[in-house]
Amino acid sequence: MAVWTPPSDAKSSRLLFIYCVISTIFCLRFINIAKHNSDVCDQSYVPLAYNASFTPSQFPKKIWQTSKTSPAGLEELDRKAILTWVKINQKHRYEIITQHTAESYVREKFAHRQDIVEVFMDLQDPILRADLIRYLVLLGDGGVYSDIDTRSLKPIEDWVPSAYRKDANLVIGVEYDTLGGGRWVDWTLDLQFATWAILAKPGHLFLEITVERVIERLRRLAFKQERAISQVRASYHEVLETTGPSLFTMAVFEGLSYVTGTNFTHLNISGLAEPRLVGDVLILPINAFGSGQAHSNSGSPESDTALVHHLFKGSWKGDHKIEQQKPEIKKPEEKKPEEKKPEEKKQEEKKQEKEEKKQEEKKSEEKKPEEKKSEEKKSEGS
Repeated sequence: MAVWTPPSDAKSSRLLFIYCVISTIFCLRFINIAKHNSDVCDQSYVPLAYNASFTPSQFPKKIWQTSKTSPAGLEELDRKAILTWVKINQKHRYEIITQHTAESYVREKFAHRQDIVEVFMDLQDPILRADLIRYLVLLGDGGVYSDIDTRSLKPIEDWVPSAYRKDANLVIGVEYDTLGGGRWVDWTLDLQFATWAILAKPGHLFLEITVERVIERLRRLAFKQERAISQVRASYHEVLETTGPSLFTMAVFEGLSYVTGTNFTHLNISGLAEPRLVGDVLILPINAFGSGQAHSNSGSPESDTALVHHLFKGSWKGDHKIEQQKPEIKKPEEKKPEEKKPEEKKQEEKKQEKEEKKQEEKKSEEKKPEEKKSEEKKSEGS
C-alpha cells in the first residue's frame, strides 16, 4: 500500500506552504462575502414571522396612541388621560399617531409587504384603520399600545411580575368573561381579550397572525358587500369580527393552540384570577385592564391589581350600529282542559240527571191543564 510522504527538498516545501496560504486567504474572503450578503439581507428584509433573534430582552419603552386629530385638537378629558401615561411612565417615549403619520409609518415599515400597504391605504373607515394600525406598530416596533380614552394607573415596568419577566414577550388582558353564563347583547364571544391596552415585543408571532387575519377578513367583507375595500361599511359586530377585539382574541387562541399543541379556547382561562404565562404570552386577569365594569368579576380601578382604566367613550359606535335581531314571538300555548276526577264526573252526572227530571216534571205539569180543557170540550159536545 502506497503512503504519501512529504517531499524532502526545500523547493517543494515552499510550494506547499504557498498553496496553503492562498487557500486560507480564499476561504477567509469567501466567509466575509457570505457574511456581508447575510447582513444586507437582514437590513433589507423585515420578517413578519416571529424569530427569537429579533426579540429584544426587554419590552421597548414606547407608548403608542391613535387620534383623528393632533393633541391640540383633543378634548380636555382625553388630554388628561394622556398625561397619566406620560407622567407615570417618564422613561417611555410617547407618540400619537394621526391619519397621515399612520400612512407614513406603514409605507416605511412594511415596504416589503405591499399587500399590507395597499389594504391600509385603501381602507377609509376610521375605526377599521385604528384597529389595524395598533397591530402594525406593535408588530413593527413593539411597546405599549393604548386607546386614547384610557388612564395609566401603574408604571408599565410593573405590569409583568418578576417571575415572568425573562420569558414574557406579549402581555394581554381579559376584557370580559361570561364565566359560564349568558352573553351581553354586544358580546360575540364567551371570553374576549382587550385591545385598548397591549404590551408587546416587536415581531411577535401572534401579532403576525392577527395582521394576516385582518387582511383576510377585510378582503372577505369587501367581497361580501361587492365593494372595494375603500367603500366597505361595517356594522358594529362586523368591526369586532374583522379588525376588533373578537378578531384579536381568535388570533390569540389560534396562536396558543399552535404553541401548546392543543385546542386552546376560552375554557382554558375562564375565571382567571392570577397572571398566567402560556408559552411567551402573559395573560392578565380581568381587573388588570378591565377594572370598573359591572360584569366578569371586575373590581375597582382603585385596587392594587388594576393597571389601566378604560373610560369607554366608544365614539366609533355611533357610526357602526348594532344589528338588532328580531326576537322570536312565541304564541301562547292553549291550555288544555284538565281531566276531571271520577268522583267529580259522577257528581256532575247526578246533577244533570236531576235537572233532566225537573225539566220533564215541568213539561208534564204544563200538559195537565190542556188535557182538562180537551176533556171539558168533549163532554159539552156530547
